[in-house]
Amino acid sequence: MKSKEKKTHWRGIHSPFFFDLARHLEGGGRYVDIAFDKTLVKAIDQIEALRQNLLRSSDYIEVHDCGAGSRVFKGKSRKVKKIARHVLQSKRVAFALLRVLIFWRSQGRRMKILEMGTSLGLTTAYLAASGWDVETWEGCQQTSNYARNNWKALGCDGQIKSKVGTFKSLMEESQGGWDVVFLDGHHDRDATLAYVECLKTQLNPGGAILIDDIGWSKGMKEAWAQLLKDPHWNATMTWRGKGWLFNRDGEIEQHLKLRKSYISLSKFNNMKLFTIVFAAITLLMSTQVQAQGTKEQMKTKSKAESSTATSGASKIFGEMLVFEINGKTVVKVSFDPIMGRMGSDKDALVASQQIANFKFTSMGQALNVLSSHGWMVEHVWTTLERSGAVQHFILSHEVAKLTPVSPWLSKSTTKGTKG
Repeated sequence: MKSKEKKTHWRGIHSPFFFDLARHLEGGGRYVDIAFDKTLVKAIDQIEALRQNLLRSSDYIEVHDCGAGSRVFKGKSRKVKKIARHVLQSKRVAFALLRVLIFWRSQGRRMKILEMGTSLGLTTAYLAASGWDVETWEGCQQTSNYARNNWKALGCDGQIKSKVGTFKSLMEESQGGWDVVFLDGHHDRDATLAYVECLKTQLNPGGAILIDDIGWSKGMKEAWAQLLKDPHWNATMTWRGKGWLFNRDGEIEQHLKLRKSYISLSKFNNMKLFTIVFAAITLLMSTQVQAQGTKEQMKTKSKAESSTATSGASKIFGEMLVFEINGKTVVKVSFDPIMGRMGSDKDALVASQQIANFKFTSMGQALNVLSSHGWMVEHVWTTLERSGAVQHFILSHEVAKLTPVSPWLSKSTTKGTKG
C-alpha cells in the first residue's frame, strides 16, 4: 500500500503552522524567529560541556529496564559513557526542539511538556532551558538519581519535576493537561499505541505528541503506520526518525515527511579515505576512456563537428573550501566561469552566481543554502596547509543537458576554423 506521507523540504510546505514548525526544526539560523540571549547561550554551553564529561565518564548505572530492552546493552550494569554515546538525543535534535519550544512560547501557546524517558537528563535540560514547565518520567530509580545530579550541576533542577515508575502507572495517576508529550521510551508497538490512545484525553486542544524511534523496529514501524490511519490525528510529520502527531481544528489533513536540510558531515568524515580512493579510480578510468577515444579519432579522417548532448541528465560542478583564520570560519564557494557556456539550466546558473558572491558565516549555513538550491556534495577531503586544516567539498548539480565547448576557443570562433 502506498504511504500517505509526502516527502518535502521545509521550504515547500504550504501550511503556515507546519512551515513554522519545520523551519525551526531544519532551517538555518537566519530562518528562525527566536533570539538567544547570553543566559540561554551559557545554558546550552553548560549542557554540551556536561555531555562531553559524560562521554568520558567511568561511572556505571544498574539499570532497571521497564521498556522494550536494548540492542546495545546486554546486562543491567551499563557504562554512563556508552549510554551518552548511544541513547542520548544528539545536540542538533535537542537544539532543534529547544528552538521550536521557544518559538511556540513567543506565539503565546501554553507551556507544559511531558518527557516520557529521562535517561541521563540532557534532553530534559534542553527542554527546561526553553522556559516551559517540564515534567519527566523514568522507569529506573538509579538512572533518575543520576539525571537529578546532572541537573543540580547545571543549576536547572528547580525547573524540572521528575517522577519514577512505569509509564502505565504514572499515566493512570496523571491529571494530564500537556501541550507537548515527548515519548522517548518503551519502544514497543502495542505499548506505544496504548500510550498514544491514553494521551488523546490528556493533551490540551491543539497539543502534540512526538514519538521517538518510529523506525527502530518492525513493531514501531507498524505502530506508526497504524497511527497514520487514525482519523484523530489529522496532521502528522516525520522528522529525523521521529513522528509528530497533531489533532488541529481547521487543519487540512496532511501527512508530511520532512527531509534533512543539510548533508551530515560525519558520513563524509567516516568515508574520507573511501571517497579519495573512489575519486582516484574514477579519474583513472575517465583518463583511459578519453585516451581510447582520442586513439579512435586519429584513425578516422572525418571532419570534427561540434554537437549537443541530449541524452539523459548531466551534472555541473563547483567547489567549496572551509578553513579558519584567527578563529573565524571562512567559507568560499566557487564555480568555474565556463559553466555559463556549458549549462542549459539558466536558473541554476544565476543562483550559482549569487551563492558564489554571498558571504557565509558558517559551513552549516553554506551547506543548508546549497542543498536547498539543488547542490549535492560529491566528495569531501581535508588538507593541511600553511593556514591550517582546509576542508574541500566537490559539489554537483543535475541539469537537463550540457553543451560541449572548447575552453581554449572563444565564442566567436567559427566552426571548422583551425586553432
